Amino acid sequence: MKRSLFLIPLLVLVSCKPPGKPTLADKWKSPADVTGFTKLYAQNCIACHGDGKSIAGSITLKNPLYLAIIPEEKLRHVIANGVPGYNMPAFAQENGGSLSDEQIDTIVKGLVAWKDASKLPAAPLPPYTAPLGDVAAGKAAFAQSCASCHGVDGKGGKAGSVVDRDYLNLVSNQYLRTVTIAGRPELGCPDFAHRTPGSPMTPAAVSDITSWLVSQRVNEFNQPITPAPAKK
Repeated sequence: MKRSLFLIPLLVLVSCKPPGKPTLADKWKSPADVTGFTKLYAQNCIACHGDGKSIAGSITLKNPLYLAIIPEEKLRHVIANGVPGYNMPAFAQENGGSLSDEQIDTIVKGLVAWKDASKLPAAPLPPYTAPLGDVAAGKAAFAQSCASCHGVDGKGGKAGSVVDRDYLNLVSNQYLRTVTIAGRPELGCPDFAHRTPGSPMTPAAVSDITSWLVSQRVNEFNQPITPAPAKK
């Protein structure tokens, strides 16, 4: 009887998986093994671009207007090569990143699948990229379309400053143009068609406002920085 009682806990220990021992399904996978869009997006994009619901540091990639204006090849190029000089890193392995061409294609296809034409404004969409416009005209257009939130000089209103030195030196010309077109709806910033009700911004006004914003960049000594050409 005593021997049987001794064997019971021993049998239990033998038949159960020891604590902490991983199963085959728990096996660690290398980054190259990740192939699904959802996991690739969560591992590489969500920290900066969010999930479309919460506020993130950069423009949400679930913005239908953004996805409508950016060409698919440009989307792939930015993911693979990053934006040199700014906070968007290169993800392609050939550029020092961790993603294969196939994984980048998966991300691009997943983002394209988020397109939703039913959520686009009726007004014709401005092109994703264009040369910088006229600074003086941009100042006037900004006052008309953006001052209600950012103030006439852009230095603040209910939505805060968009000419802050650190902000302007962190973002590219193209980013300024993109936000002018697509807005930041998750922050309450309307797109080009809804800033002034019934009066969508023209493509020229988008280029002019972008040019004026670029002209507000200053260095650490608060000296104006010569505007650079818009990123192609």
